Amino acid sequence: MSAEAGTGTGTLPLSPEVDEVDLVPVRTYWQLVRQRFLRHRLAVIAVVTLTILVAFALIVPLATGDLYQRSSLTLIDEGPSLQAPLGHDDIGRNLFLRLAKATQTSLIIGVASVMIIGIIGAIVGSLAGYFGGWVDNLLMRFVDVVLSLPFLFLILLVVSVFGIRDIRVIVIAIGIAGWTTAARLVRAEFLQLRETDFVAAAKALGASDRRIIVRHMLPGAMAPLIVALSLGVADAIIGESALSFLGFGIAPPEVSLGQMLDSWRQYFYESSERILYPAVVLIVIVLCASFLGDGLRDALDPRQRVEH
Repeated sequence: MSAEAGTGTGTLPLSPEVDEVDLVPVRTYWQLVRQRFLRHRLAVIAVVTLTILVAFALIVPLATGDLYQRSSLTLIDEGPSLQAPLGHDDIGRNLFLRLAKATQTSLIIGVASVMIIGIIGAIVGSLAGYFGGWVDNLLMRFVDVVLSLPFLFLILLVVSVFGIRDIRVIVIAIGIAGWTTAARLVRAEFLQLRETDFVAAAKALGASDRRIIVRHMLPGAMAPLIVALSLGVADAIIGESALSFLGFGIAPPEVSLGQMLDSWRQYFYESSERILYPAVVLIVIVLCASFLGDGLRDALDPRQRVEH
């Protein structure tokens, strides 16, 4: 007998309902994250702007070396030119080169600081959330003690203890003072993840606590941590600028955006445009970090939908 009644063919025709079904391709979680992020226009603009700033901060100092430190008595307060698009300062230094080096220093401080913040926060938060009990109480009470200290005061305290005003000390100071929020976020995620079936299965199979924390739970807790760290870059740069404004930031001959603002505040009414250069770059970095954090938050949220 034929496979199809009333016809001489051996194939079954598809029903009209099957023909009209729209087949939706299956997408992975990270493909959805990328699509959600690209829908956030401000975040995409922030990425492009930060890329340009990073290129500016890397290429110009690399190509010019220590020329940003050199001064010339014949170029004091000279206006813009082809070699110095932003002019020269009160001791004849090229403001364009100094702005590039200052941007590089501030970005290094921001990125390096959040790396320390992320490492300390992930360790403390994961231990507190996974083990719970007296471990959680002890670590969270320590977090409360650190939070009770003013952020800027704690940074000043660490800088004063080291007694050196360089990039490494500033990075360590900001990292030590700013890890508490990251620890709380990781702890909150671990408290939820430790009740899941895959964690119970890993324990039943004899996996060690370290393996469960690092391989199974920590990747699931990274989404809020990534968002917090992207926003923390702006906080770190602002913290360094505040230190420089108070005289505890990067020491000359090195330069940062905060130091440039501090060195020119006495000339605010005479040469306000020179204060404008580092101020604009600082504001742009902070805004881009904020928009990038918003975009990552929306992209990493599994509750967000993507239009087909």
